[in-house]
Amino acid sequence: MKFIALITVLLLPFAALAQSKALTFEDAAAQGLTVARLDEQYNSALHTDTTKATFSGTRQQDFYKAYVAMLTELAAYLKDNGFTWGQPTRIVHRIYFEPDGKIDYYLVNLKALENDQPKKEKFVALLNSFIQYHKINITADKKFAQCGPAIYQDKK
Repeated sequence: MKFIALITVLLLPFAALAQSKALTFEDAAAQGLTVARLDEQYNSALHTDTTKATFSGTRQQDFYKAYVAMLTELAAYLKDNGFTWGQPTRIVHRIYFEPDGKIDYYLVNLKALENDQPKKEKFVALLNSFIQYHKINITADKKFAQCGPAIYQDKK
């Protein structure tokens, strides 16, 4: 019995690491998850130098369609869960994916919400819930990441 308890205690931190996480860039850095560190483990999905891109040729367009579809699903999820932006809101995000499309980390810059802490917390909580069950509908032979700005607004 003590052996099972010891194994559980030793493996628990690894189980927590395996769970997908949505965090602000600041919160991620405080946990040691800097963009530089993560970028060492994840290849760019798209890159101006196609030799450095996970997706090249026609796969670039496939990735873009899957990426837009995932963000559209997120907008619907937010609406279905009562989240409203109130106005178009520009957010920068960096999303880290497993080869099967599962989201490992979804980092966001929420400076646009810095004066609305309850909205910021609700968005991060919903984003964490979303990434547990949703993934991008494309696969690759290695881990990949995509970053950029997005204008989030209430879905009509």
